[in-house]
Amino acid sequence: MTFYRIISLKERTVLIVTCCIAIFTAVRCFNEQQNIRSITVKQQCEITNRTYLVLPDQVTINDSFISARATDVQTGERVILAYFAKNYQEVQKISKISSVMRWTVSGNKCPLEPATNFNQFDSQRYYWQFHIYNQVKCKQLRVVNNYQSGLIQRCHVLRAKLYTYFSYFPHPLASYCQQLILGMKNDQSAEMMENVKRLGLLHLFCISGMHVVLITDCLRKGLVRAHFNREDIEWLLIISLPIYLIIGGGSISLIRAVIMAEMNLIQRVTGLSSLDGWAMSLLGGLLFDPWLLLTLGGQLSYLLSFALQVISNTIRSYRQSLLLNLVSLPSVLAFVYEIHLLTFICSFLIIPFFSEIIFPAVIISALLSKWLPLFPLLVNYLLKEFEWLLGELSNWPGLIRFGKPSAIIIWVLFIVTLLIIDHYRLRSLLFLGGLYAIAFITVHIPLYGEVTFVDIGQGDSVIIRYPFSNRVELIDTGGKLLFGKRPARTKRDYATKTSINYLKSCGVSKIDTIYLSHHDLDHIGYLTSVLQNFKVKQLVVPKGMEKQHSLIRLIPVNCQQIPQILPVVAGNKLSCSNLYVLHPFDKSEGKNEDSMVLAGVFGQLKFMFMGDLDRQGERNIMHRNPDLKIDVLKLGHHGSKTSSDPQFIRQLLPRIGIISAGRQNRYGHPNQETLITLSKNNVKLVSTQRYGMIRYRYYGSSYHWQTKLKGDEYGWMLPRLNNK
Repeated sequence: MTFYRIISLKERTVLIVTCCIAIFTAVRCFNEQQNIRSITVKQQCEITNRTYLVLPDQVTINDSFISARATDVQTGERVILAYFAKNYQEVQKISKISSVMRWTVSGNKCPLEPATNFNQFDSQRYYWQFHIYNQVKCKQLRVVNNYQSGLIQRCHVLRAKLYTYFSYFPHPLASYCQQLILGMKNDQSAEMMENVKRLGLLHLFCISGMHVVLITDCLRKGLVRAHFNREDIEWLLIISLPIYLIIGGGSISLIRAVIMAEMNLIQRVTGLSSLDGWAMSLLGGLLFDPWLLLTLGGQLSYLLSFALQVISNTIRSYRQSLLLNLVSLPSVLAFVYEIHLLTFICSFLIIPFFSEIIFPAVIISALLSKWLPLFPLLVNYLLKEFEWLLGELSNWPGLIRFGKPSAIIIWVLFIVTLLIIDHYRLRSLLFLGGLYAIAFITVHIPLYGEVTFVDIGQGDSVIIRYPFSNRVELIDTGGKLLFGKRPARTKRDYATKTSINYLKSCGVSKIDTIYLSHHDLDHIGYLTSVLQNFKVKQLVVPKGMEKQHSLIRLIPVNCQQIPQILPVVAGNKLSCSNLYVLHPFDKSEGKNEDSMVLAGVFGQLKFMFMGDLDRQGERNIMHRNPDLKIDVLKLGHHGSKTSSDPQFIRQLLPRIGIISAGRQNRYGHPNQETLITLSKNNVKLVSTQRYGMIRYRYYGSSYHWQTKLKGDEYGWMLPRLNNK
């Protein structure tokens, strides 16, 4: 459609320029792909006494874990350095350095790790934006200050010093200054940012066009009061904006905003319109980062700025706010999966208040805190009240877990929304609302069913969804074994990034049944997080485990719904479920040998889920069910040799064996003996170690398997036997 529009203009110059830009962009993307292939190391390799240049604002410290974006002094390659400090003094030493550093490290260099579950945040692709393709896991680290620095490095040093300076401000003013001026996050603002995300106002706290406009406006007014003439002011702003691009963190939205601001400043010379400036900023952004429009920040930044250029001047007030929200909604659903009904009202009411009062007050506090010591205290009080308001609004009913529509539906919603901008009518809005209703139904009542094995690390978690229904079941939640330590109850554990995030992308807000095979934490440890994020009707456990402290303490008082706990033994069949219980036979203690074993038919295949059941338990099941046959076997105990008895495998005759185990786990799972057993019985092995999330989808008599990874992405982390 875009090229048809360009051709229909019949402007030879426009057509030639467009073709040249398209070719240049294609070459740039091709070169980026070549860089990824050539620079990314294929296997883990050891490095010794390699020196890297580290800028102080590129260092992140989380307890004893230190990471930094760095540049190899010899080759110029950019990498991520990861290091666990040996003591608190080492952490303090690095955190206090505000100058350019040289890190001399010894350790292992390896590729960046890709996302291993569908719809999981992909840190590998995120770092590709910064032309970083490898990481170095440091074993030894020596840090020295490097006092020789150029203009760009001095800007980074200034950014780090400002961050430290702002940290002495009262909370939450310190967080606002760090985030709105420097684009740097603060752990103290995590709860507030969660509320902002729920209300769909996240763009307010990402340095973007609005921030650049407000900052340039403040600078212009200050320079006018300092009696600078207009021409000098324009040139000072043209020079200072690229410097602020570095100090502000260089995010994608900031790059676009700075380029557009520069185009507006030199508009008299170039004769460009505001829409031309937007196009130039898009081209500049794509040349800088070919992955630009594959991120939520990049999409929202360019979509909203484009909409502001093309929305008619006759459309103002709440109607303009509504259109801007509709333009951004397809991208938000594709990345966030949720929308709050108050988003439209909050955007209309809060954005003007934020831009006219909150943001200028933060800027003034940052600049004049030494001369007006009482003003920051007043602003800090205002910010506390503002955060309280956001917290109250975010807890109001109206949060819709929409889910992630298919790519085709997202494109249809986006195109129809753009057409509505030109033909703003109530009938058009109703038509768009109907499309969203159809999209909602397709996500929440799928035509297919699925059995999904989550890559949850060294643990188990299986998601079951039924076709033509919103029924969802979960077999185990995964978890982390902490030897000698009490498990921490946090909102951000690994399940939040994997299984919980995947369920949200499917539009799931309630889980009908969670089956907990036994009481080990690697199977039930993330139950707390699941209960805090979803309404759960019932927990099914082996009989005898229902009153154990190891289970009860994982049920939080603030969960969305207190579930019913249902103890079961072999022979029990749950209503509305395809699953039935094969083990245990009697009341038990919830240990490995007492694991609940489930079986059921999904589509054309019969599945069996073994928990951590040992070989004796397998033989007991075999003796009680001599005619039992299985198509897909979820192997017991993560492929350990204590499970998967050869005689048991021969009787079941499974075609596919699924193993859920963590990469480089301390137990060496799966065990070589188990792998040999599977090979001798012609059982095809598919493991989460190698393939990430494993998804079986069925519709009627047809079905297909899908894995997140191709199988070679983590070859450098797997035992040699796994790669055969």
